[in-house]
Amino acid sequence: MITTRSSMDQIWTDINSPTKEEIDSLILSQNINPIIAKDLLTPTPKQYAKEYDSAIYTVLHIPSFKHSHSDSLEQEIDFIITEKGLVTTRYDSIDALHQFAKQIEVNEILNKTEHSHLFFSVMRKIYEFLFNETDYIKDWIKEIEKNIFEGREKDMVFSISAASRNLLSFKRIVDPHQRVLVSLGSIGKDIFGKNFEKESQLLLEEWERLLLEIKNISDMLDELRETNNSMLSTKQNEIMKKLTIIGSVLLPLTIVSQVFGLSVISFPLKNDPNAFWIILAIMAFVMLCSLAFARFKKWM
Repeated sequence: MITTRSSMDQIWTDINSPTKEEIDSLILSQNINPIIAKDLLTPTPKQYAKEYDSAIYTVLHIPSFKHSHSDSLEQEIDFIITEKGLVTTRYDSIDALHQFAKQIEVNEILNKTEHSHLFFSVMRKIYEFLFNETDYIKDWIKEIEKNIFEGREKDMVFSISAASRNLLSFKRIVDPHQRVLVSLGSIGKDIFGKNFEKESQLLLEEWERLLLEIKNISDMLDELRETNNSMLSTKQNEIMKKLTIIGSVLLPLTIVSQVFGLSVISFPLKNDPNAFWIILAIMAFVMLCSLAFARFKKWM
């Protein structure tokens, strides 16, 4: 589906899950290079920026956990940047682009104008979206922290691992943005002028701020993992300690019962009618002495 909007004297054409017919019409209406058009039909695994006929073709991937509309945690946006506007191609519903379309409508109503290229306006909205994704991970971490101190350390081992995996995927996806933005600024300077390079540098600073946020979250997760492991180890040690104490208390009783169970001719209390109760009393006395000794040693 093709949607066209006008903003700041530039044309934004957005294509969702393009068909061959839509791409063919795009080639005719906007004079798109056929090499680029062919790439638009299917997702591209690599992120890069290249110059084609006074236009820049850029492929960027963005992580999406909270707002994903598919099973994949990675979404792709292809950009064709020209002097007169922007073409975006995607293969999934992307909230950042939907929000940007609403922003254009609001700007038109308020008669607000911006002086940067549409590409940078879109990218600022995308990075705003990515910061929201990091907020989602931070909320997840807060829930993990709460559960840790509510005694659910064992369950949180898996939750911390899942959060770490998502954060690692997030970083893996956005890491190539640096290379793409540097290349974009260099190419754009020659095609569109120095202002394009400056805007690319500002976008690169947003990327650096995002990477710093990811690092801070990663440090938080490492601290939580250490805390959780320590609490889990402490709890396991307490269980082992209690089991050891129980074993220490029962060991004398076992010895007493085995001694009185010996089959010998001359045995104390053999003919005593109260032998059973006397033996039980001896065992109770031994158990109480063992417990008192354990308390004296502060094992309990």
